[in-house]
Amino acid sequence: MNDISSLQKSFEGFNQATLHIQQAFARLEKKFESLNRELEAKNEELLRTLSEKEEMKGYLQNILESLTNGVLVTNLDDEIQVLNAASETFLGNSQESVFGKHLRVLFEDLPSNEWMDIFLNKSHPKGRSARMSFKDRLLEVTGSPIKSGGRKMGTVFILRDITRIEKLESMAKRSEKFAALGEMAANIAHEIRNPLGSIELYASLLLKELKGDREKDRISRIISSVKKMDNKISNLLLFTKNRNLILQQISLHLFLKELLGFCEPMIDRENVLVKTAFSEDEPWIEGDVEMLKQAFFNLILNALQSLDQQGGILCFQTCYPDPGQEQEADEPFIEITIVDSGTGIAGEALPRIFDPFFTTREEGSGLGLAIVHTIIEMHRGYIHVESAEGKGTTVHILLPLTDRGMRSRGPGGEVAAASVTKGMDF
Repeated sequence: MNDISSLQKSFEGFNQATLHIQQAFARLEKKFESLNRELEAKNEELLRTLSEKEEMKGYLQNILESLTNGVLVTNLDDEIQVLNAASETFLGNSQESVFGKHLRVLFEDLPSNEWMDIFLNKSHPKGRSARMSFKDRLLEVTGSPIKSGGRKMGTVFILRDITRIEKLESMAKRSEKFAALGEMAANIAHEIRNPLGSIELYASLLLKELKGDREKDRISRIISSVKKMDNKISNLLLFTKNRNLILQQISLHLFLKELLGFCEPMIDRENVLVKTAFSEDEPWIEGDVEMLKQAFFNLILNALQSLDQQGGILCFQTCYPDPGQEQEADEPFIEITIVDSGTGIAGEALPRIFDPFFTTREEGSGLGLAIVHTIIEMHRGYIHVESAEGKGTTVHILLPLTDRGMRSRGPGGEVAAASVTKGMDF
């Protein structure tokens, strides 16, 4: 009887233990379900965070690639980590080809003193900028250290193409100098012209009274010299005179074709081959036709005079400036490029070609290009000359487009301009 009672108690204890186990398991199962739900929620939150970070990374990458300024990032060992699209264009290398390599791979063709002080000088203060010429561009480079928790991790360099800005700055400085020269030259010209008129008048009266041929010839020479001097003073006054422009809408391509047609006899006589490479869209400008004719005629005449007796090539091109460069200007421009295969201009003479009375030819007056500069400036334009002795000359002229010129400019304008430049090669 006692055995049965003990066995019964054991079963009851076992049942109670089983019940406790079941209750504990149920609680554990609920806890597990709760933890599982929390884990799923955390996983979903983590996935959302990763997705957001990936989207932000892509967004920042798109911003980086869309910048018109170049971004170059290096680590502490001066190894390239980031090279955005603008930097690839400026430096002529893709990020894939230079990633992880030392900076020197970008500047193998450049003397070390022209880039090392800019990119490897660790003592340069934050935000210090320097300028360097690289592959026909003038780059402004600004470097700043990358820090995390006060510890330097590398350096970021911002590269800005200031080629056109530099040209515009030099043009502005030249315009200021011309304004002062013009005022002084106008005063001198008026002072000289008055006594010249008196000399010519009395010489003419003396010519009528003289009988001998020898004396008449001498007086005629005096009168002729006075007229030549008066003609040069007239050109000088044209250079300094602020005459009112007779403005009208001008189809640039038609204007250039008519001008070349007018100059055709002179061009044929010099045995010169003329090439044209015009953009597909018809650019319209506003200007004084006669004054622009004089400016472009002077440029053609200069180009022909630089060609040797065996002839040469004269090229006219129109294109729209690159969008990134055009933004530096206050209004949209069309660029006219005139290239000749002539003797070129010596380096020491190039900065002075627009100065009044500066000429490299004995018979020249030195006012032709000064007048060209004045006319282009009066039309709110810019002119820049690139040349090297023995390698020809390239003249860049920027003239503002009219509203009509902007409407006629289609989506293919830039593509067309880029494709025709191949025809400019000599």
